[in-house]
Amino acid sequence: MKPNAFLFFLIILILIVYYTFEYFLHNRTLKKFKHRIHVNGTRGKSSVTRLIRAGLSATGMSVFAKTTGSMARMIFPDGSEESISRFGKPSILEQIKILKKAERMGAEIVVLECMALEPRYQWASEGQILKSDIGVITNIREDHLEVMGPDLVDVAKSLLSACPVKGTLIVGPTEFESFILEVCEDRKSKAILIQEELVQTITDEEMAKFTYWEHKENVCLALQVCESLGVDRTKALEAMWKVNPDPGALSVSPIHFFGKEFIYANAMAANDPNSTKLIWSSVIERYPQYNKRFILFHTRDDRPERSRQLAKEFANWEGYEAVILIGSSTSLAFKYLKAYSKKDIPIFVWEHLSLDGIFESLLSILPKQSMVFGIGNIVGLGMDLSLYLKNRSEQTNE
Repeated sequence: MKPNAFLFFLIILILIVYYTFEYFLHNRTLKKFKHRIHVNGTRGKSSVTRLIRAGLSATGMSVFAKTTGSMARMIFPDGSEESISRFGKPSILEQIKILKKAERMGAEIVVLECMALEPRYQWASEGQILKSDIGVITNIREDHLEVMGPDLVDVAKSLLSACPVKGTLIVGPTEFESFILEVCEDRKSKAILIQEELVQTITDEEMAKFTYWEHKENVCLALQVCESLGVDRTKALEAMWKVNPDPGALSVSPIHFFGKEFIYANAMAANDPNSTKLIWSSVIERYPQYNKRFILFHTRDDRPERSRQLAKEFANWEGYEAVILIGSSTSLAFKYLKAYSKKDIPIFVWEHLSLDGIFESLLSILPKQSMVFGIGNIVGLGMDLSLYLKNRSEQTNE
């Protein structure tokens, strides 16, 4: 055998031995946990992950969680948090390191938010990395269609790629019940399908005890997970009321500046059309006195399909005075709004303005009392602006 060929096969052999050993160590790590919970879905994954961790911790169990939402964070068994610093693009292999860290901290249960979008990575994340005994799908809505689409059926198939094998899958209200049951039967898993009637058993009084704007659907899902593991509903809910919200969670900030009074509703993390519409309706219902409304649309050049979807959704909504475009590729959003809108709504383009510039420009165009509804993308400028406005107000959860 030639030296080069021998060296090649030697390297291959070393790699096979190395990865076999790593696979063995990883499986040994997984066996250290009593339960492994994988949270997936279109919207609300980070919030549900936090709620589940809090509810399970109420029994004294050591629970480690990790979110991958607006800001990826680890939530330790004692409730403290730490941001995750990354070099380069996020990878699902990050979950392996997270599991090792959870094991070192003595966690009995891990609750991880799914990182993957593409079906093949969703399958790998579940079937090769986490191998959960409880899977959660918060909802199935139109988002990331360029990866998971082209339509809602494909999104459902993609999310169900992460259905556990011989476990339990808990799913929020959805139109895909028969498909979910079919997948669960194939993977020998139990399906728990939450109905809207169960969601409505959570009272407004119970929701009012959250320190931030939470959704009944998220709370219902988290309670169902806790119940499946034998946690008392009252204890779990009391622990959930103390949860720190995800940095991108829906919030409303009242701002008083230079004789102007307005509320900023930060809905940028809800970046699919259906969720955005639901939040718009909820905010209007809760704050009817702010009847002069402005839509602040943060666009990104790497999310052109999202810009199109959202522009198509809100172009013909009733009840707003103007649209304000910030971020990158605002010209694309402008084009979509003009194409879809059946009415002549003023559009302000503030692509190159700083945070101070955006705030000053807002004050210059807003009437004495108004609402600014932030949508689009929370990452980057969206988060920076939300923190900027929050620092000029007192956050409220009326």
